[in-house]
Amino acid sequence: MITISGKAETTTIIKKSKFICLACRVNDESDAQAVISARKKQHYDASHNCFAYVLAGGVMRYSDDGEPQGTAGLPMLEVIKRNELSDVLAVTTRYFGGTLLGAGGLVRAYAGSVASIIEAAQKVQVTTCEVFESVFSYNTWSKAQKLLEDGGFMIGSTDFCDTVRTHLSAMPGCESALEKLVTSVSLGKSVLTPQGTQKIERKI
Repeated sequence: MITISGKAETTTIIKKSKFICLACRVNDESDAQAVISARKKQHYDASHNCFAYVLAGGVMRYSDDGEPQGTAGLPMLEVIKRNELSDVLAVTTRYFGGTLLGAGGLVRAYAGSVASIIEAAQKVQVTTCEVFESVFSYNTWSKAQKLLEDGGFMIGSTDFCDTVRTHLSAMPGCESALEKLVTSVSLGKSVLTPQGTQKIERKI
């Protein structure tokens, strides 16, 4: 899944109308609705507060908020979908400047506001990875740590007691390579014990 990190905001002036677009990451519909409500309170005097969001579970919502049907929320939604983003909300606030833009002009304005903010936002890839626990001797760990890092495997929480007990993760499809590395470096003395999954985020 690809989403964005944090929030981003841009402002565009088109024929004296001001379009302020906020894009942010949301976890669910409650998050999205809370942001939309807060935005409407912040810009209570705006002409329109249009929105669109896409969630990882496939939920999609949008609103024209009084603009002609199909000229605001849906174009915004299509931009989010075209960029293959999930868990993303965009709210575009319009302050009317006195000049009518027409249906085509509105579509371009609202879609453009979201396109520009997606361009500006930091995108991250979220991947669900298997987590394993493994135990090493201190001598083995001194060798294993570098090999794991060089191999692109992720080292999580690590406890140093009589032995080194650590949590390791591999990108999907690389679990066998992780197991082989652990077995090889420990001469078969260390094993991987499944501990569930975790989400890994990487900037792209």
